[in-house]
Formats: sequence, C-alpha cells, structure tokens
Amino acid sequence: MKIFSLTYNELVKQFKKPSIKIIFALILISAIILPMAINKIPVDRYSANALESHQFMLEQDKRNAEKYKSDKTQKGQMNYQYALIQVDAEQMFVDYKIGFDDWRDEVVEYYKTAAYNLAAIEFILDGYEQNVIMENLQGADPDVVAKYFDEKMTLVKKKEIESFYTSEKERFKNIIDTNDYQAYSQERIEKINETIAYHQDRIKKYEELKAKDPQTKEGLAELEKLEKEATISKERIPEFQQDIKVIEFRVNNKIDYDLNNWKNNSLKTIEKELFELRMNLLTEQEYASQATIQGIAMTYDEYVKNFNDTQAKRVDKIKQIWYGLENNIPALDDIRDARSVLDSTYEIYIILAVIMVIIISGGIVATEFSKGTIRLLLIRPVSRWKILLSKLLAILVVGFSIVILGIGILYVSTGATFGFETYKTPILETINGTIVHVEFMKYLLPKVLLSCSSLIFITSLVFMISTLAKNTALAVAISMVLYLGCAPATNLLVSMSQTWIVNTLIPYINASYLRLIPTAEQILAQNFGMTLNFQGGAIQLLIASAVMLILTFVIFIKKDIKN
Repeated sequence: MKIFSLTYNELVKQFKKPSIKIIFALILISAIILPMAINKIPVDRYSANALESHQFMLEQDKRNAEKYKSDKTQKGQMNYQYALIQVDAEQMFVDYKIGFDDWRDEVVEYYKTAAYNLAAIEFILDGYEQNVIMENLQGADPDVVAKYFDEKMTLVKKKEIESFYTSEKERFKNIIDTNDYQAYSQERIEKINETIAYHQDRIKKYEELKAKDPQTKEGLAELEKLEKEATISKERIPEFQQDIKVIEFRVNNKIDYDLNNWKNNSLKTIEKELFELRMNLLTEQEYASQATIQGIAMTYDEYVKNFNDTQAKRVDKIKQIWYGLENNIPALDDIRDARSVLDSTYEIYIILAVIMVIIISGGIVATEFSKGTIRLLLIRPVSRWKILLSKLLAILVVGFSIVILGIGILYVSTGATFGFETYKTPILETINGTIVHVEFMKYLLPKVLLSCSSLIFITSLVFMISTLAKNTALAVAISMVLYLGCAPATNLLVSMSQTWIVNTLIPYINASYLRLIPTAEQILAQNFGMTLNFQGGAIQLLIASAVMLILTFVIFIKKDIKN
C-alpha cells in the first residue's frame, strides 16, 4: 500500500502545476471537438481545386481559339475547330463542377472523342485536302479517317457517319446533363464487351491459321505473331469479365458514383485491388536489374514470398468486400461512420499521451537531483526501488489516463456525431480462408494495446535518462527527437529502398504516426510487397523497455547519492 500512497502523492504534485492541468484538459476537450470537425470536412474536399484548375484551363483554351480564329487556311481552321472542342469540354467541367475523381470526367472524354470524329468527317465534307487533314488530325483514328477518302464511300454514307457522331455528342452531353450514371455504367460495359470481342477475334484468327498449318516463312511468322496475341488475349478476357461483373453489380443495384456512398467506394476498391492483383511477378533477372537500379537489399526469394503474401491478402480483401456488399456490411475504409472515424483518429491520443509523458518524465527524477530534494526522499523509511517505482507508476497513470479518457470521450463524441448504431456493424476478417464477423471493439482494443507499446518504450527511455543523467533538458530532447524523428526517418529510408529498417524497432517507436500517415506502408506494399509487422515491433519495444527499466532500477538502487 505504501507504493500506492507514494504514487498518489506524486500525481498530486504533478497536477498542482497549472501547465499540466491545462494541457490535460485541452487534450480531452479535443476529443469532443474532433469528430464534429471531421464531419464538416467534405468527402470530395478537392472539388474546389478541380474547379479552379478547369477555370484556368478554360481561359487558356479560349485564348488558343482566339489565336487560330483569324487563320483562314485549312490548317488554321482545323486548329480553330479543335480549340473550340477543347473549350467546349472545359466549359462542361466548369458548368457541371466536375471534380478530379468524378465519373463524368470520363464521359467528357467520350464527348471529346465523338467531337473529334465529327470534326474529321465534317472537314472531308467541307472539301478539305486529304494531306492537310491527315497531317493535322487530332483525337480520331487515322486509319478510320483514311477510309473516308475511299472513292467507294458515297456521300450518303459520309452523311450517315456525320449524323452518328452528332447524335453521340448529344448523347454524352445528355448523360452529364441528366446525371445519368446508369447510362454511363452501361457505356462502360459496352466498351469492355467490344474489347473482349476484339480479343476473341485474335484467338479465332490464330486458331484458323493454326488449322491451316502454314509452312512458308511468312505463314510461320504470322502464326507466331498471332500465337503471342492469342496468349495475351486468353489472359485478358477473364480480367475484362471480372470488370464487367463489378459494373453489372453497380447497374443491377443502382449504385451511383457519389463518394458519400459506401457501396460505390467498395466497388472502386475492388477495381483498384483487381488492378494491383494483375501485376505480374518479376523474373529473377528482371528483379535483379530493378534491385540494382533502386538499391534494394532484399533477395529474390524474399521478394517472391512477399509478393505472394501480398497477392493472397488482396484476394482475401476482394472476397471480404464482395461479402460486405452482398450482406450490407461496409468496410472501414469505404465509409465515414463512427467506426471508421474512431479507427482513424484514436492514434492521435497515443501520440499526445507520449508527448505528455515526455514533458512530465523528463523532470520527475532529474528535478529532485537539481533541487537537492532527492536526499530528503531517500532518508525516509522507504526502499529506494519503491520511491523510483512510484514515480514510474505516476508517469504511466498519466499516460494511460490520456489514452483511456481520450479514446473514451472520442468514442462517445464520435457516436453522437455519426450515430452509435454504426458501432454495431461488425468488421470482416478472413481467418483460415473463412470470412468471420468481429465486433468493432474486439477489433479496436488489440490495436490500441499494440500502439501503447510506444508509450511504454518512450516512458522507459525518458525515465532512464532523467534518472541516470539527472538532466531534464537532455531527457526531454533525446526522447522528443527520437519519437518525432523516427517516423520521417523511416519514410526516408523506405523511399531510398532501405527495407532492412522494417526488421528493426525504429519504425514502431512512433507506430501511431505511420498508421495515421501510411506513406512508408504504401511504398513497401507497392514497391516491395512488404508490410510493417506492428505486432513484432511491439514485442521488440517491450523487451527494450524491460531492459532499460531493469538497468535504471539496478543503477539507482546501488548508486551512492551525494547531493
């Protein structure tokens, strides 16, 4: 009980300081305000930047059009018409406030393609010379346009082509005008089916030529060429069919492209993961060349293992998202609700707890030496280790109080802002190939505990320096620089292909930062197929903490205190 009494006295001493009380209160108040602030941030927060960019481009395109307007040559008039098409397209971006990640962006591109093709046939109907048209052609397939000059193509046929592209322009403009996302999705399906038909035709031509069993040099060369194309086509067709499945699900369930719609975000995540899944494994020679250029220290066997592990995780993630879509269970990354906000912000309070601990720990023992009060403590009928332990416990109580109270208040304020009922939505995880439901708090608590390993490590470090070096400034400076500097250092080293850093404890000293801003994780995953092992890192930190604390207690107990 003596230890608890000493710890209580130490806490009272610390909280008598106005600065500590103010900082503590501000941290807890922030937990109330943060969810409300996040709720005010629009999901498409870059839309204003997109509008400014398109307004700038529109003015530039208008100047270009004005420059070509006075040029009455055929070349000049072609450039003028092309400039008007660009002006028309940019005007649509501005008028309809089309953002960077907006489905209508692609429809505008469809519109421009139709406009360029229409311009090409109109130039021909207006009697422009063939060489002028072909030399200055923009946005249209030269092989297709060249066929328009064929003497066998009648004027009626050319007028039909003109009418077709005119109606296509109007159709695409109408899709944007009416916000008809269903028509856009159908258009995507049609274009993919056209691509599939092309690849099927490649396979058919190869099989037909193979059946003829050509013996000439030209025939064998053509067969070899078609075989390569057919092989690629056989690989690509299933991929395109996967893409169609995603779009058809969207169409059948009338899922729009709104970034506030979690089902839209889930489908886009599936498309992204499918794209990444189609990346091929490098051969040993290709990897060796890339490793030499980028300075990668990882062996080819390690690369293969990491690649296969990452691909397996992608497959699991795709299955989880499909399961979630079919059972109305949104993934955390695809929705803004109480779960996702709490999951993405709780690390802030780990970081604040660590900083608070550094401020307090730096002087909790060193100040006793500098003021000469250490001897007054030691002449009491209490063991030295109990005195030191009480100070350590006081620091940990403060640190974990910030974590518990901060996350607790955040839980309540987030639930009040986004709805407590969303906490009932389970998290999906894959265990032994089976998708299971995990309660949100059972998912979150282990992550919080892992992150707290940083708090214990920094507490041990600053406590050791404060006790052994008897210098508050040194303890605070070293701990603060190490804690705040290790994450940027990790990002820098990873960007320089120094993947060995992953196997040290350095990245995990401030694991909270790396989770909040996952630059290193993204580079590792994309370039090397690696992930950070937070569980292994936490174990390393706890072992290092134990070593530092044992060293601190042993030296303090045995050392002769002279001042």
